[in-house]
Amino acid sequence: MMTEHFLTTHDRDAWRKYLPECRSVFGSLGYARICEAYRNFSPRLYVVDSNQAVISYPLLLRPLADLPFQVDTKAKWDATTPQFTGPLMSDGDSEVAAAFPDLHNALFQGEGIVAEFAHLNPWLQFGTLLKKKDFYYDRDIVWVDTSLSPDDLWRTHLEHACRKKIKQAERAGVRVITASSDDHIREFYRVYRHTMERNNAEESYYLSYEFFRAFRDELPQNSRFVLAEYRDQIVGVTLCLYDGTDAFCLYGGADSAFNHVRPTNAVFWDLIRWAHEAGKKRLVLGGGNSVNDGILRFKAGFSRLRQPFYVYKHVHLPNEYATLEQRYCEFSGLTAESVRYFPIYRYRHRAADASTSEREVPHNGLAEMREEGGTGLG
Repeated sequence: MMTEHFLTTHDRDAWRKYLPECRSVFGSLGYARICEAYRNFSPRLYVVDSNQAVISYPLLLRPLADLPFQVDTKAKWDATTPQFTGPLMSDGDSEVAAAFPDLHNALFQGEGIVAEFAHLNPWLQFGTLLKKKDFYYDRDIVWVDTSLSPDDLWRTHLEHACRKKIKQAERAGVRVITASSDDHIREFYRVYRHTMERNNAEESYYLSYEFFRAFRDELPQNSRFVLAEYRDQIVGVTLCLYDGTDAFCLYGGADSAFNHVRPTNAVFWDLIRWAHEAGKKRLVLGGGNSVNDGILRFKAGFSRLRQPFYVYKHVHLPNEYATLEQRYCEFSGLTAESVRYFPIYRYRHRAADASTSEREVPHNGLAEMREEGGTGLG
């Protein structure tokens, strides 16, 4: 017998039972609560339990009512997922895996979810849980095998130029610290904000100090603020999230006036050593904005390992989606053919960027290191 649950953040005990922080930090209750408080999402955890196996699917719903145009539709939401998730299955049960696609589609239609965009964990298999035709390759991401010792990584994975910059930071006296105080998080926020302004980031990336502080408060055992200090100033920052297996570089930045002392190289090397000592299998650095761009080359200096990153795009209510697309094109003056963004009605046109770029993420290698998956919500 299979049971279904559609949990909210009020169902704390059940959420933690089905998807604890140690299994998926991005699918955790703490991460969901942060997204609910500061990102205008309504988190859900969809659970299918067969007693033999459990599929837990963390979701972030966004109301269609917040669109800048009105549409008469029975749809209420669209759905994205936290980074590096997708439906997560415990153990193996062919019966529940075979049933999941139909159950999942019926639930979404019943809840009025018009479209779904998922950021898939590239180390998990989703072929039996989601429709293969709706998988899309996005890019390769860089990761570090932190099961290897730092000495091995230094010799066999770090590029010569990267090792040279780490030594340069050491000679300059850059000190890497792990922080949790309000004052240090304010410094983190200052450097992050400076980086966003320098890179003319999208409005959605101007996150608040309270947003960052919430990681410390909601995920104290799964978040790590790492700061580079030079001559009594914080000049480089990274926020790392981690679960039982993996660590992820999520947000970061650097004061451009101090790039010559290589603070981000120092921070990344410190994180690599910490992840090994903490028993993590890998440290995920992420990808770039385009093939072999400067962001990817910077990250590639720390590891020669790559992993294909896929996203999932599916329309659950085709008629409602077509109505939303038509109304969006009328409202924006754009055509469906000119916008490669899913769902199309969430695309925010910038006068300075009239291209058909799939990505609105202002990466610069040091700034915003999330995986938004390219053509997605958020």
